[in-house]
Amino acid sequence: MPKSRRNKVVALTKTEKKGKDAKSILFEKVRKAADANSHCYVISVSNMRNSMLKAMRMGLKDADGTTFFFGNNKVTAKALGGPEREHEYKDGLRFVGQALKGDVGLCFSGMDVDQIRDSFSKYVVMDFARNGVVATHTVTLPAGPVMRRVEAAEIDTIDESLAPSYLSESKDEIMAFPNNMETQLRGLGMPTLLKGGVIVLMRDFTICTEGQQLTPAQAQLLKHFNLKMAKFNVRIIGHWTEAAGYENVDGAVDGSDEKAEDMEDDE
Repeated sequence: MPKSRRNKVVALTKTEKKGKDAKSILFEKVRKAADANSHCYVISVSNMRNSMLKAMRMGLKDADGTTFFFGNNKVTAKALGGPEREHEYKDGLRFVGQALKGDVGLCFSGMDVDQIRDSFSKYVVMDFARNGVVATHTVTLPAGPVMRRVEAAEIDTIDESLAPSYLSESKDEIMAFPNNMETQLRGLGMPTLLKGGVIVLMRDFTICTEGQQLTPAQAQLLKHFNLKMAKFNVRIIGHWTEAAGYENVDGAVDGSDEKAEDMEDDE
């Protein structure tokens, strides 16, 4: 029996794949940036937030031609010339390509290391931590009525005398949770119950422990209690100039600052 055309499924969300054209455009943009700028940085972004990255891009766009590339590291590395010396676009750029592993990106700029580091420091922002982030503090709530901070606070800036709950003693800075959130808090692992319309913690409860990765529930609880624990921060892994070549900076895997010329001897 022939198939009915009436039953044919038509996708309404078809999108074309980027393909070779997008890769070619990225290839040319990387090389154009390498020609236009005297410095190239391999950078790593901690606690990536698209909104913060966009603000940094826009803020540094007119600063000595500063340009960022995140994403297709294979194409970016190929644009720099690949791993072979005879194929590299400019002397030493193959070491930049070799450093493009994992969650890193490129920054081309006319600013030197001290200048770009100073520019990056202006975009260090605290935000609520997400699942998988390593806790920087141990947060433990005392038994009794469950309170939270009225306004979001950076945990690094809170007086350590308020640890381990990091809740202020001032009634103007803390508030009770609405009683309709008791079920939600209990679902996130807190031993709570409702007494006279007030959410009560039956025993001391540790939300997170310093040095351990946050679970989705822990990250959600920190947000409910208005405690920011994640820092959006840009770290310089490596630095290249045509005159001096490539060197490891803050994020060198081996912790050294040896020059790329010295690294060639080990190949």
